[in-house]
Amino acid sequence: MIGAIVKELIGLFVDDELLAAAILCVVALVSVLTLSGVAPDWLAGLLLTLALPAALAASVLRSARRAAPRK
Repeated sequence: MIGAIVKELIGLFVDDELLAAAILCVVALVSVLTLSGVAPDWLAGLLLTLALPAALAASVLRSARRAAPRK
């Protein structure tokens, strides 16, 4: 019973596992590039601004394809 409750609570925050993984990967990659000095701060902001909406759009398109009725 407690396991089911924990699973439901996690499901409230992570509905799409692929989207959550993509966000974590993008943020981790950008933070490594910035903290190592490879990318300046403005480039990190640009990368986040472009990559995170792209991950969201990919997730929405993937969900729409799954929900579309099959012919």
